Amino acid sequence: MLSVTIGCASPSTPDSTWSDEFLAAMRLPEVQAEPEVASLALRAPERDQARDARFELARFALRRGDIALADERFEALWSEGIDDHITSRALYESARIALEHHQNRQEAIALLHRAIAQTAPWAGTELALSFLIKIEREAGHQPTLIEDLSRIAAELENDRLKAQLHLSIGELHHADLQDDEGALKAYHEAALSCESCSASDEALWRMAEIYSEHQNFNAATRTLGLVAERTDTSWFVGSYNSHRAADARFELGRIHLLFLEDYDEARDHFERFIDTFPHAMRRDQAEWHLVEIARLSASEAAYHRALRRFASNFPESRLADQARRRLEAL
Repeated sequence: MLSVTIGCASPSTPDSTWSDEFLAAMRLPEVQAEPEVASLALRAPERDQARDARFELARFALRRGDIALADERFEALWSEGIDDHITSRALYESARIALEHHQNRQEAIALLHRAIAQTAPWAGTELALSFLIKIEREAGHQPTLIEDLSRIAAELENDRLKAQLHLSIGELHHADLQDDEGALKAYHEAALSCESCSASDEALWRMAEIYSEHQNFNAATRTLGLVAERTDTSWFVGSYNSHRAADARFELGRIHLLFLEDYDEARDHFERFIDTFPHAMRRDQAEWHLVEIARLSASEAAYHRALRRFASNFPESRLADQARRRLEAL
């Protein structure tokens, strides 16, 4: 992954010239690229650009197997105390070196903690979190990991990153420890930490899944309703929907149909799913549920219309043959 700060300068400025030269150097074979990038690091017009170049120099050393030099270069970057994407990536790479080349687990975990505790969720921050969870899971240290992530989250100011940590804590409680109560508490913290970010939506979705598993459909539908409403449409920006909004709306219809037997509510949710997400993958399934609702509602004429509409609109659906067989049997 190329890490480079490209400015918005005009073509005649030093910034744009340096950026063009840097990108050109990175396209060269590595044996030629490294000395070019080293030269560019020394004459970078901006500190951030110099750090980009120095990070790539560390990666060159790592790829050719010079672990000591790579370690030295990564540490030189993060030890400057600058809170940016380069520091997060450098801390992550130093942690990998500490664990995989020096077998120093304690140092690796300390470096990963530092990467996660930055003020913004940089790419390296997310890499560090994923790697920390992986190695602690493999070691069976989930309770310790939960304590560490909780401590880090309590000190964070960035709402998005705080929500992501609480989401990870919830996953550990649910998937690893089979502790649904602990999972619900962590997911609730994630949802409250950042109400407008994807981690909050995912946390609410996971809460609804747990409620449904325990047949608590009132709590499940209340929670799903929050996510389903997270859609925004305007004439000048188009539609921006939560990544879980369509799933939540569909699940609301499914719960009302299959478990609560509230066909009017189920119909409303499936119709809203179709109207709000016309290109959703499960559009045909929503339409088929409307067919079933018409059948269960004892409206024969509506049922016939729904079957004909489905067979006409979704001839390639896996449910189309069933619709045609039902029509032939009428």
